[in-house]
Amino acid sequence: FKKVSPDILMNMVSGSITVQPGNSLWRIARRIFGRGIKYIEIYEKNSDLIKDPDLIYPGQVFAIPTKI
Repeated sequence: FKKVSPDILMNMVSGSITVQPGNSLWRIARRIFGRGIKYIEIYEKNSDLIKDPDLIYPGQVFAIPTKI
């Protein structure tokens, strides 16, 4: 997988993010919402795509909750 800048990823599809190598739900939540614990909201919104919140894979595309 090719790593691209977070700004490009956020602008590709509003309200979604593509997982990059080294990402975790905690890191994504901390970058987007300012608090890592908010990973729970990302997990709940994408529970059909995420079997285990500790195991996400590069290339997965997750919806980002708009109201937290």
